[in-house]
Amino acid sequence: MALYLTYRPQDFASIVWQGFIKETLQKAVAEDKTVWAYLFTGPRGTGKTSTARIFAKAINCENSQKGNPCNACQICSAFNDNSLIDIIEIDAASYTGVDNIRDIIEKAQFQPTRTKYKIYIVDEVHMLSKGAFNALLKILEEPPKHVKFILATTEIHKVPDTILSRCQRYDFRNHTDDDVKERLQYIAQQEWISVDDESYNYIVKSAEWGLRNAISLFEQVIVDKKISFTHIEETLGIPSEDEKTKFIDKLLEKNISLLDDFETLLASGKNMKNFLKDIMQDIQKKAIFELKEWKDISLLLSILESLQDMLMKSKHSFDETMTLKIGLLQFLQTHINSSHQVPAEVSPAKPLLSQEKDSIKSVTQPLSPQGWGEQKWAKKEIQKETPSLLEAAQNIFAEEKPFEDLGWQMTPNQDFQMNTLIDTMKTLWVKAAVTMSLKGSSFRVQEHILHIDTKTKIARDTLEKADTRSIILQACEQMWTNIDVLQIS
Repeated sequence: MALYLTYRPQDFASIVWQGFIKETLQKAVAEDKTVWAYLFTGPRGTGKTSTARIFAKAINCENSQKGNPCNACQICSAFNDNSLIDIIEIDAASYTGVDNIRDIIEKAQFQPTRTKYKIYIVDEVHMLSKGAFNALLKILEEPPKHVKFILATTEIHKVPDTILSRCQRYDFRNHTDDDVKERLQYIAQQEWISVDDESYNYIVKSAEWGLRNAISLFEQVIVDKKISFTHIEETLGIPSEDEKTKFIDKLLEKNISLLDDFETLLASGKNMKNFLKDIMQDIQKKAIFELKEWKDISLLLSILESLQDMLMKSKHSFDETMTLKIGLLQFLQTHINSSHQVPAEVSPAKPLLSQEKDSIKSVTQPLSPQGWGEQKWAKKEIQKETPSLLEAAQNIFAEEKPFEDLGWQMTPNQDFQMNTLIDTMKTLWVKAAVTMSLKGSSFRVQEHILHIDTKTKIARDTLEKADTRSIILQACEQMWTNIDVLQIS
């Protein structure tokens, strides 16, 4: 039996993480206060289906102990042997049509054969069609007393609000790297497998917080009760640090020869998807470091966005390799074209005065990442240029009020500060709706408080979400050390 199935939790006590969720569900069973519909949502490999199975078993257990299934009674034994017909698991990806749900509704009317409740576990429920959701809604509104539903999804945004409002919802969090590593160490100990620390770190990183993926990869690289990083390199085709460094350098140089490097790495058996993920992590670290040094990270962000887009498209492609190649070509074409554009100063598209103001603002930069708190602005010496340029500079600076008189408001580079914050958040992989809400808002900092004034209710609701607020403060922490509170209005 596969290690993942061998070490799949069989009761609430064996669920290592998701502490609040398992405690709440266990208490509901112990006090006989379960409801008719539950919705489990969260990333893949976080334990949604395993928890649903344990919960369904606990509800019907003949000898539950404080809400925990005993795994010894006839009901538990039958369920563990996959012979209990009253707990039905359905993969919504294979049963998407309205007829499939109608069949469930019809069979749900009959009493369970052995258990107190007939329980339907519907995995990947977001895959149901619109008609199927409407049919499901009907039974969720008027369920038989002997029926309960446990729905699970990785894409909560695709589930209609009418369904959400009729379910008790639980959000499963991603495992941390330490969580996954701890579990792998436990399995290694139980199976008497020797594993070096470098191997643990690579498996954890490759799994992307998914425990199921980590255990599957862990089992794949076992040789004679041993896992070594040397063997992982040979088996999985891991590029060296030197190969990664050279590839990143060529990305930064927009060097077309990186296409040849891509082909060489591919021909040598390297896993290019994992390789590009490693590249993204290194570039992200570089972007954060340079942002703290107040350097321009626009190219780094462009590279990250291009690589992310390539990897996303490859998931749904018939030829992953070709999709990745096309993505590299598009990146190179974009940047080669941009480097040969007509200089702005000779372009007739902007009036002269507008060009001059942009020129003045482009050389105005904060002294440091603490630019807001220090209340200082650096004005680089304007070289001898046209009289009109010097005049424009005088007019711009004459119109501006002193920084300290504005209650720490961002002056003339408010757009620069705003865009820098947004760019920082992009490195943390926020949704587009968040960045769009920020772009339509105004900023001000006062006494360690970042005030964000939104213009629409939608923007305010988007930014007020707990996870969004956390990411904004995280981005602020990377840019400024003096922001402690976020105020959204």
